[in-house]
Amino acid sequence: MVEKIEIAPTTRHEGHAKLILEVDREGIVSKAYYINTTPIRGFETMVAGRPAEFAPVAVMRICGICQTTHGIASCNAIEDAIGCEIPEDGRLLRELIGLGNRMHSHPLHHLLTLEDFVKPGEEDLKVDTIKLIQRMRKVGQLIVDTVGGEGIHPPNIVIGGMRTNISERARAKLYYGLRQFEKDAQRMEELYLELIERYLEEVGIPDLGSHDYPYIASHTTYGNKEAINWDSVVEIPPQRYYGDIKIGESTSVMIPLYEGVPAEGGPRARLVKFGNFRSGGSAMDINIARARENLGAGYRAMEILDELDINGETKVTPEYREGSGIGVHEAPRAMNTHFAQVRKDGRIKSYRIIAASNWNFPVVEKAIEGYPYQYAEVIVRAYDM
Repeated sequence: MVEKIEIAPTTRHEGHAKLILEVDREGIVSKAYYINTTPIRGFETMVAGRPAEFAPVAVMRICGICQTTHGIASCNAIEDAIGCEIPEDGRLLRELIGLGNRMHSHPLHHLLTLEDFVKPGEEDLKVDTIKLIQRMRKVGQLIVDTVGGEGIHPPNIVIGGMRTNISERARAKLYYGLRQFEKDAQRMEELYLELIERYLEEVGIPDLGSHDYPYIASHTTYGNKEAINWDSVVEIPPQRYYGDIKIGESTSVMIPLYEGVPAEGGPRARLVKFGNFRSGGSAMDINIARARENLGAGYRAMEILDELDINGETKVTPEYREGSGIGVHEAPRAMNTHFAQVRKDGRIKSYRIIAASNWNFPVVEKAIEGYPYQYAEVIVRAYDM
């Protein structure tokens, strides 16, 4: 006999979603549906017919955590469409502000997952870790504020590059923050290695949440559209994907597939494709990968500050023409992609977005199946949806 369990909403993650689990008499999930319940907000329709400059401003409002990555991906897509090459110092600043967003977002998700791994009675450990997290987030936000010109919807991200460069004083201030971030990130990685090892040993399921689906990632710290075979990327309606009209109609989000199957994006995917991180293990490994990416982000941010010419040009004036483009940025959660068609008068003809989290919704379902239903939400939270 199969029992249906519905968890609505799921908790301690960024978006809005629900879980529907089909559970057998042994308590094992035979079928999982992880449904994005975010309502239609119409950003793609909103920008159609508007001046291209409006698109990055609008799409930064999609998500209060991922505003920077949407702005970068949008500008990249429009620049690709019109053949606009931005100055190298502008590109470095874009990479830096994207890393600041990651260095703010990753620790925030450590905060949301911490309760899964810290035991009752370990209050001192919990408090110390929260203080560590908040110090790290402060540095990430400092980068976004300084490079972007404002922390919530950074106005310096514009078509053609970055509106302004940073000062020598600002660079020194960022260096100082990053040196502290490096120490904190090292401690965070050590801590999560210990917590995850202990957790998996105690639950007795070393491969909890594993799956055999591929990984998708374009770059370690920025984005590279050339790394992806776009002919193999498709989106299909949820009604068609799920084959269940009732479940399919409960979400408005299209399902992205790569080479015909779901693909995992995010920290583990990037470290597997571009590093030596172990693939195919427990979903809990994603928490470790996220902690490791903190450290990598800090290192790369300091490299950028060394490479950056603070007197260099950061922006060109775009010249509009008709064309189509793809903009890719590796968001904290996964690969974020914007597709733009631009008219010769500089207005948006059509626009499409595959938001980062969308890649992982179908993968999470596969990761939950075959494991006890009690661990379903812990698996969900590993993915930072």
